[in-house]
Amino acid sequence: MTVRLDLHTHVGEMFGFQPPTPEMAETVIAQIKGAGLDGIAVTDHCRRDWGLALHRVVEEHFPGQVLIIPGQEIDVRPVSSPFDGYHCVELYLPGGRLFRNYCHPGYYTPNIVIEDGVHGIEVANHHHDWHIRRAQVERVAEEYDLLTFSVSDANALGEIGAGSTEVDLDEMLRRAIALD
Repeated sequence: MTVRLDLHTHVGEMFGFQPPTPEMAETVIAQIKGAGLDGIAVTDHCRRDWGLALHRVVEEHFPGQVLIIPGQEIDVRPVSSPFDGYHCVELYLPGGRLFRNYCHPGYYTPNIVIEDGVHGIEVANHHHDWHIRRAQVERVAEEYDLLTFSVSDANALGEIGAGSTEVDLDEMLRRAIALD
């Protein structure tokens, strides 16, 4: 199934991590639809609880209207190259599957270290485009067979959809790893 998604947003942070309500969900859904998207991933820094809670609220009160993929943005320090730390978005897909997307490559270090378990990489980021070297990222994506994404990295409601990608969810699920 192909859908248009913004796979890097900080929606919980936008609402100060207050417990999500149907009213908050309705506001987020309006922004998603207004941006021409089918859904978003909620990827707050080092917190997946808010995205999971919003997903539950949307499923309960607004079933089938938009897709909310819970996730989180984490810091990674590769064992093979600890000075080349990077950020990674972890997306919790249906069926207990984990998809990891290397976000804002070039931030922290110009080196791009791809480890096992990384399935995608951002080629455009509304907030971090200033340091993404697209030619380098595209070469890395091709070399490691990574899916590529344009994202908003939204920190404000109106930024949701400032970057998005047409995504084949079946392909993401195929690449994702099973969680224990």
